[in-house]
Amino acid sequence: MRIVLFGLGHVGATTTACLAQAGHDVLGVDPEPARVAAVAAGRAPVREPGLDALLRAGVAAGRIAAATTAGEALAVADLAMVCVATPPTADRRGLDLARLVAVAQAIGAAIRGRRRAGRPLLVVLRSTVPPGATERLVLPAIAAAAGEGPGAAWEIAYHPEFAREGSAIADHRAPSRIVVGERAPGATRRLMGLYEGIAAPFLEVPLAVAELAKLVDNGWHALKVAFANEVGRLAVAHGLEPDAVAALLLADGRLNLGPAYLRPGAPYGGACLPKDLGALLGLADAAGLTLPALAGAVASNEAHLAWLLAAIRARVAPPGPVLQIGVSFKAGTDDLRGSPLVELARRLVAHGYALRLHDPDLDPARLAAAGRALPPAGAALLARGRAADLAAAAAGVRLVVLGKPCPRLRAHLPAGAPVLDLTRLAGFTRAAPAA
Repeated sequence: MRIVLFGLGHVGATTTACLAQAGHDVLGVDPEPARVAAVAAGRAPVREPGLDALLRAGVAAGRIAAATTAGEALAVADLAMVCVATPPTADRRGLDLARLVAVAQAIGAAIRGRRRAGRPLLVVLRSTVPPGATERLVLPAIAAAAGEGPGAAWEIAYHPEFAREGSAIADHRAPSRIVVGERAPGATRRLMGLYEGIAAPFLEVPLAVAELAKLVDNGWHALKVAFANEVGRLAVAHGLEPDAVAALLLADGRLNLGPAYLRPGAPYGGACLPKDLGALLGLADAAGLTLPALAGAVASNEAHLAWLLAAIRARVAPPGPVLQIGVSFKAGTDDLRGSPLVELARRLVAHGYALRLHDPDLDPARLAAAGRALPPAGAALLARGRAADLAAAAAGVRLVVLGKPCPRLRAHLPAGAPVLDLTRLAGFTRAAPAA
């Protein structure tokens, strides 16, 4: 493919070299003359292992060129790739998208004079942006300058990069997955042509999902580093080798390093997690340490429960009625100790809801006892545990709150009953309350 790539920083220069090695023709565009001169001469404008050799080979093969402007190249290009920087705003709570919008306008202006023969120009954004930025800012900027929206002369995609500095070439050649945000399903399938011979899942998602995925990845990495360092400080404070403690944590690839506990859902709870996290924080206090990441987990859990309550109140005003399915802290157990679902029930009753409870893991007597513990004792409460009782419990309710995965119970719910699924936060994006 013929590619015009905007931005020759770390991401752009590495991508240019890797695409050229794969057989594509790439014009790298950057307003910095020093970067352009380096790439045009086959030298890396940034320090990255192996990048000099790749750029040198690409230039020698005639597959890499560089310039401060795109000139007429977009008129015949198949793809415009945008890798410009989106630096933090002054308060470090946002991203400065000015350069990105300026490039979008330049691409749009080129599209206006572009020959219509062949496929639409595919505009691929790789710069880090907040969710919604492509549709809210970039797409309108291109459309205004081009004089037409996407579909005929051009199409747009958001294609986040997950490469690490220091191993960017290896990460490009062997990605864990390839994520493409689309405006319309299938509209950007030709991006697969950039990855021929690379065995990685090709994941096509809505634009905003891909945008947020990049930020979430780096947020998760930052949280892991902070967590590991807090554990290290705690180990040292108690005279232990941090690596020895970390080795035991990392030895568990099923729960500690696998996907367990990483799906959004209900707050954590039970007899162990709250107790043991409290004990860890107590050890830190005794040693004079502050562990904000771990302490923040407690505050985050409480904030999540409050958010769930607000979501329910935003949909149905008291008294409801509301049916809550699930009281014990997780499916397959009747343990009520530390259950966030018990606490949610308490708060719903305290806010004046006529609450009905159903839990297939609890016998009716135990569920009724849990109901009597709610304030005020048993007020407006219908407690039922047997599957046969679910239809009666659900009769006339204005909202069903699903606190535990119970797929076999869905058929017993009234047709059309609104459901908030706490197990995967389904149903929250429609008229969701502010966080």
